[in-house]
Amino acid sequence: VSFLSRIIGNKKRGALPTHGQDASDPGDGRPEGMDAHLFSHSTDNVGFSPQYPQPPQYIKVRSKFKREKEIDHLFLSQQLRGGHQKATTFPLVSRTATEIASHTQAREDPVWALEFSKDGKYLAAAGHDKTVRVWAVISSPEERRDFEDAGSPQGGQGASPSPLRAPVFHPTPFRLYEGHESTVIDLSWSKNNFLLSSSFDKTVRLWHISRNECLCTFKHAEYVPSIQFHPRDDRFFLAGSLDLKLRLWSIPDKSVAFWAQLPEMITAVAFTPDGKSCIAGTLGGQLHFYETDNLKYSTHIHVRSNRGKKSRGSKITNIQAMNFPPDKPYGNLKILVSSNDSRVRLYNMRDKSLQAKFKGHVNNETQIRATFSDDGRYVVSGSEDKKTHIWSIDPGDAEKGEQPLEVFESNSSMTIASLLAPTKTRQALSASEDPIYDLCNPPPVTLVSRTESIHSSRPPTESENGQEIPSGETTTNRTAGSPAYVARNVHPGGHIIVTAEYSGSIRVYRQDCAYMK
Repeated sequence: VSFLSRIIGNKKRGALPTHGQDASDPGDGRPEGMDAHLFSHSTDNVGFSPQYPQPPQYIKVRSKFKREKEIDHLFLSQQLRGGHQKATTFPLVSRTATEIASHTQAREDPVWALEFSKDGKYLAAAGHDKTVRVWAVISSPEERRDFEDAGSPQGGQGASPSPLRAPVFHPTPFRLYEGHESTVIDLSWSKNNFLLSSSFDKTVRLWHISRNECLCTFKHAEYVPSIQFHPRDDRFFLAGSLDLKLRLWSIPDKSVAFWAQLPEMITAVAFTPDGKSCIAGTLGGQLHFYETDNLKYSTHIHVRSNRGKKSRGSKITNIQAMNFPPDKPYGNLKILVSSNDSRVRLYNMRDKSLQAKFKGHVNNETQIRATFSDDGRYVVSGSEDKKTHIWSIDPGDAEKGEQPLEVFESNSSMTIASLLAPTKTRQALSASEDPIYDLCNPPPVTLVSRTESIHSSRPPTESENGQEIPSGETTTNRTAGSPAYVARNVHPGGHIIVTAEYSGSIRVYRQDCAYMK
């Protein structure tokens, strides 16, 4: 006993060794987003034994005018490359964002457009390097196993154990679309996974997720800063150009169905959710409203401050229309407008009145776009000060009459784009045996007989006689989840935030909804 006490030390009985502080405590030394480590730790830690170090600390999230934080317990899950350089994926040695940035400063490829597909299964990004990249969400256990096998370190005895990882996307792009001759500045998905890309080469190109080649090219007289698919009919899309013309293109006819002349250069366009109306924003801060049929003019408003330097109006960088509540097709229609006066404004479509103004971010020169979350609870935007800003739309959470805000430093250079992943992305990820989501919402367990247990314990590609089963055929069936389990798979506390920065890096942040466990 005395010999062991010299080695172990004189500790009180029952005391646990401490290796760092609990990152969930308030006031702790959490790193900023740009200094966050990629989330990974040894598989020995899965048992949550206190003598092993815990995962990296969560990222510091600051809140203003908010009683309680909602976007907390964030960690850096994955880093992708939107430019020419290769993606940083697990299980490489964890490096801080500052170190990663030092390797990428030699060549900057800004990502100007970032967009999730309507089904939540794909993320498209494009920018300065003229290439459109599409990443697929890891959505099945087989895909996750393939990812783990591809990233597992090689080596025999003495090799370090493979780390536990929580990626969202396959590190290798699912599609690489090439053909544009200049910077790509906007993207738009249709409900059937067609993808439009507009570029400084004065063209709009059409792609589909099932094909590698361009399906069609639509030429314009000037740059096309903004495009959007018709929300109900894939055959049409809206394009706003610097030649002052708003065009409604017919894809089957490869021609302009209707067009309208505006008094200023068009910098942003959008449809209303029913597709019956469309909106165009201009360089001088005007919003013009049209009926989609024949592009018949309706009215216009001026987006500007009441006083100060910005009272003349600033360039509109993005427009988004959404029904509230989002699941009601005939709800209260609201318009979200981003502009180059570092303001995001919320308008009521019915009477064009200003309902709310979101501020705190910096957007004076770049094409930063604020967007709604798909559930209508948040507005998220990048910023020229390297941060991501997330405002709560619910007025009941506001203090002092200001819009509740949560902000974190997400990049080492300007954060050009920030998106909250849609609910369908979280649902797809939860079906892949994701380590965070499975701990948050454990999958159903069914008791089976001894024979069935032995049978199901074999690898999914091996039959009873030891022969391999062709790919696509398995000998086990997954247990169907209860309605309550399926409902919990939306993981409302497990948000995924994707950001793109000026250097070309795309970072995936995740909210740890299983931190209590």
